[in-house]
This record gives sequence, structure tokens and C-alpha cells, in this order.
Amino acid sequence: MAKLTELFSDPNLPSKARFRCGTEGPDEFDLLFESIFDEQFGYDPNSEYKRWVRNLYRLGLIPRIPSEWEAPETPEGKSPA
Repeated sequence: MAKLTELFSDPNLPSKARFRCGTEGPDEFDLLFESIFDEQFGYDPNSEYKRWVRNLYRLGLIPRIPSEWEAPETPEGKSPA
């Protein structure tokens, strides 16, 4: 993780944060990457990426999401934060 932080902290490297998700939903690499973040920073059921994937699923743009990423809806119709 330290090497990744060093790499992405280098001001000489242009980088932009981009979300990606296959048309079939998150693949094993997406799950692995998100699990690394969960491991390093603590599990967040409402991480920005998980919320984004849930929105794609809710809009019918992808057919499936991992069951552990499904969030119960609150009475207001929003995922709990």
C-alpha cells in the first residue's frame, strides 16, 4: 500500500480518478480492488464506488452486483449513509 501511495502521490504523474464497471457488473478485479480498500481503510458499505455501482444497478445499466454490496433502502428511499 505504501508503494501505491508513493506512486499516486508523485506530482510528475498525471492521474485522474475514474470509476469503471463492466457491462455485466463488477468483475473479480473490481471486487479485489474494493476489498483492498476495505482492508486498508476499514469496511465501508457506502463507499463512493459501491454507491456508484448500486446506482448503475438500480438504473438497469448492469444486471448484477455482489450481494454484499446491496444496501437496504431506508424509508426515505435512500441508502443509509
